[in-house]
Amino acid sequence: MEMHQVRYFLAVSRTLNFTKAAEECHVAQPSLTRAIQKLEDELGGPLFHRERANTHLTDLGRMMQPHLEKVYAAAQEASTLARGVKKGEVSPLKLGVAQTVAPEVLMTLVRNLRGVVNGFELTMGAGPDATLIGRAVSGEFDLAILGDPDSLPDRVRSWPLFRERLKVLVPASHRFAKLKSVSMAELDREDIIDRPDCPLMDQFKQACAAAGIEPRFRHRAGCEEQMRSLLLSGFDIAVCPEHFGFSEGLVSMSIGGLEYERQVVLAEVAGRRHSTATTAFIRLARAQDWAYVTLNGTASPSAF
Repeated sequence: MEMHQVRYFLAVSRTLNFTKAAEECHVAQPSLTRAIQKLEDELGGPLFHRERANTHLTDLGRMMQPHLEKVYAAAQEASTLARGVKKGEVSPLKLGVAQTVAPEVLMTLVRNLRGVVNGFELTMGAGPDATLIGRAVSGEFDLAILGDPDSLPDRVRSWPLFRERLKVLVPASHRFAKLKSVSMAELDREDIIDRPDCPLMDQFKQACAAAGIEPRFRHRAGCEEQMRSLLLSGFDIAVCPEHFGFSEGLVSMSIGGLEYERQVVLAEVAGRRHSTATTAFIRLARAQDWAYVTLNGTASPSAF
């Protein structure tokens, strides 16, 4: 999905007339129509009912309109900010991401910054929430993406980004693979890969105890890649955040009856001066339509 497609869609949704929208966007009508058709193909259905004198949004078009408006507004804000950057200026961003937060949901955001912020230099790190907070306070990180920290120091302020639940991940050959959801009861006595240093597994174990079920934690993985490799080798089940990026050969499903849900936040140390890239990331992350990101399992369309 490209930003010009979003711009054309918004023009048609305002004018409800393809000819007027093309004139507003300074593009030939056939080009605008083809772009809208491509967008419809990518979103999986028609966005407009095309009637001679009564063009109007479909249900899908009405659903997507507020999401795409936010995406376009965020792109415009980033472009405006980027125009103020001097040519050749080095603009670093040191970003810490909690080890339980899937970096895939951030990739379009940082790729867009790279495209518009001259001299953009990105350094990413990972670790538990508490470690990232300490490294941010000490100046090692400008910003941190945290997976629902228990508490933050007074100097650290945060903004909510999105909420997510836990899911089950299994090899495609597993008997659960054809299910859309498994219940907590169905996980009783099942072999589940443990993550001893992962706070999400602590939450899952507490939920199991409260539900009176006893999964078997026979195998342990030290990181996401080890867990992924075990699953691809035929080890039974893993539990992970719902936006965890999984590989071909693995299948995910929701966990029925599990009420736990966490809030992923963006954190910074208050009062510090930021580079242009850091300021832009904060603004874009706060303006980002995270409902669109998490609904589609990917980041928003490329803004630049």
